[in-house]
Amino acid sequence: MPVVTFHNEHRSVEVESGTNLRSLMRRVGVTPYRGLAMLTNCRGHNFCGTCAVEVVDGKGLAAPTDDELSTLGGNLLVARTAEKNVRLACQLKVNGDMVVKTHPVRPVDRQGTKQRIALFGLAATFGVVFLTVLLFLFFDMFKRF
Repeated sequence: MPVVTFHNEHRSVEVESGTNLRSLMRRVGVTPYRGLAMLTNCRGHNFCGTCAVEVVDGKGLAAPTDDELSTLGGNLLVARTAEKNVRLACQLKVNGDMVVKTHPVRPVDRQGTKQRIALFGLAATFGVVFLTVLLFLFFDMFKRF
């Protein structure tokens, strides 16, 4: 049976092969979350990125999917950089012995964040203009009756 060692917590746990890492962590009392993310996480559905862990040594890990890499890249406005060995606990299956560090540092990608904010501003401007035109059309329609 594989052994998962939590480096920061100085604990090792023996588990069945194929166990989801996030589920294991919650079961043994090790949290992948920090601060407010304990309440606002996606419950293991791969769209928040708050359960990121660093796999220091892992045998038999599957390659990250495109969805996982996208989630690790940040959220709507903030782009983040992640090392190759940073993975989402909710997407990892334990197939062999591994050493895991919780709460890895994921620095903000300034250039990517600037681009996301500019794109969001453009989309918001378009949305406001579109809604304004719709309101004018709506009110104009009732003036004629």
